[in-house]
Amino acid sequence: MPYFEPMTTSHRVNMHGRLIRCPHCSHVHRTYHLGFSASQCTNCKAMVDKYDYMIGPNVTRKDLQPTYRWKAQGKNGGCTFGKTKTILMSRLSRPASEYIITKEELPGWSRPDLVLVIDRRFDPAVQVFSDTHLPDNQALEWADSSGNRSVHLFMLDGEQVDLPYRTFQLFKDFLAERHTDVDLLMHREDPGLGIYLPELDDAILQAGGIPDGCIKVAR
Repeated sequence: MPYFEPMTTSHRVNMHGRLIRCPHCSHVHRTYHLGFSASQCTNCKAMVDKYDYMIGPNVTRKDLQPTYRWKAQGKNGGCTFGKTKTILMSRLSRPASEYIITKEELPGWSRPDLVLVIDRRFDPAVQVFSDTHLPDNQALEWADSSGNRSVHLFMLDGEQVDLPYRTFQLFKDFLAERHTDVDLLMHREDPGLGIYLPELDDAILQAGGIPDGCIKVAR
């Protein structure tokens, strides 16, 4: 996961751009210069002062290279994906002959998709919201849990895309009507395995504590 930090006058941008994150909606996008005093977030449309942005790594040439994945499309239209053909075949619930199997090229890009990070006690609520409030071609799917945290991906027509800010707000309202004790609810880039959240966990580590989901290693 890219590391983000407060923007300062010492930051520079290379020829491929650099990632910045909106402080209001956590949307990440690429900028090719820092010669602005404020700019409008492309996701939530808020005007953000330059030094209110969090800044991430410079984009490298490798980030821009395409990657590949295998796709199996069933007769009912549902799709299953795998990084390799072997992984894909292990995920199929029916004989391979019942699927159309292809290899896809994904364009290179530089950041994880925006996802829902939530207190894992409310995973069932996410499923209810997905089943009852989203169109048939959209879904929130559980991806990972660690400690008391869970990550849910936004799926559109069977493929993962950014969780829209509007959908996140709808879920936030849905949850507020039913629960008042939600300790964690975030719309942010996918933190990856372990669900380490620098904006919460760095301070805990600096204080000598153990972040949620981490295991102390014996020395």
